[in-house]
Amino acid sequence: MTQMKIKKKDPAAAPHADVGARLKALRLERGMSVNELAAAAGVSVGTVSQVERNKANPSMRILERLRVALSVPLSALLEDAEATPDYVARDVVRRAKDRPVFDVGSQGMQKELLSPQGNHDLKMMIILIPPGAGSDEVLIGVGEKAGVVIEGSVVLNLGGSRVELKSGDSFQFASTIPHSVHNESAKPARLLWVMNTQPPIVHL
Repeated sequence: MTQMKIKKKDPAAAPHADVGARLKALRLERGMSVNELAAAAGVSVGTVSQVERNKANPSMRILERLRVALSVPLSALLEDAEATPDYVARDVVRRAKDRPVFDVGSQGMQKELLSPQGNHDLKMMIILIPPGAGSDEVLIGVGEKAGVVIEGSVVLNLGGSRVELKSGDSFQFASTIPHSVHNESAKPARLLWVMNTQPPIVHL
């Protein structure tokens, strides 16, 4: 059986997302203060301030809360909207050269967005986990998550169970179950990650 491979992308050539600048611009476009956005997203004022100033790399959980509070797709926090009337080119296809890369959490993890622009329920990305690193905050909510280990090995902690996954192994689970992924090896790990998870709604 031929093993699935995804060509590595040169990090230097990848468009690195300026999440802080995008977040601030979207907030100001909506006439919201830092306090108002923090309250709407259910996060601290300090978190919003640090993310806007690129002093902290937000977790996926924080990014989802912020984009829901701003009523924008995840891609809006990572890149400028494509100015094209072509629906297929904008909302259906993501060119390899246009995949934004963004830092997540405090352990050096990076995510590369594969999903096209637009407000999609299903999100696809490639996750790079350095040796000894792992997810410190994950998005818990109604939906499912799935993926494939492309390179290296990881440990999936799922609802009290521990599963070691190697290159080529795949997984799928309900995202209401507490979970985390860690790279306990001495080499980087890469995962194809797919999720359809709705974060908790924050009521003012």
